[in-house]
Amino acid sequence: MRRTLLQAIAATAACSLALAAGSASGAGGGVMPAGWTHAEINYAVGRVPHTLILDRGRVAAVTPTSLTLREQDGSMVQIGLSSSTQVTVNGQPGQLSNIRRFANAVTQRIDGGPATQVRVTFRFR
Repeated sequence: MRRTLLQAIAATAACSLALAAGSASGAGGGVMPAGWTHAEINYAVGRVPHTLILDRGRVAAVTPTSLTLREQDGSMVQIGLSSSTQVTVNGQPGQLSNIRRFANAVTQRIDGGPATQVRVTFRFR
C-alpha cells in the first residue's frame, strides 16, 4: 500500500511540471497561463489529501538547503532543498550546485516539504 501511495504521489508530481512546461523561461506553455508565479493543487491519494505547490521566479539566492525565488510580482519565496531534490538545468539532469543567481526556475513541493524537483533555465546572450 505504501509503495502504491508513493508511486501515485510521484506520478502526480511528474504531471505537475508537465502542466508548467516551458514556464521556467517565462513563456506560458502547458496549461498554466503566461505570467503565473505560484499554484497550489489539492488532490487525494488513497483518500489522503495532499497539496502540490509550484513556484516560478528568478533565483535570488541559493544555499545547499534553500532556494529563494523572486516572483514576477516582486515577492520573495524561500523553498527548502534536500539531497533528494531532483534538478534539471536547461533540460539536462543537474545538481543543486548548478543552480545560479538570476536563473529562471520552477520548483515543485508536496505538502509544504522541501522541493522534490527544480527546473532551471539559463539564458545565454
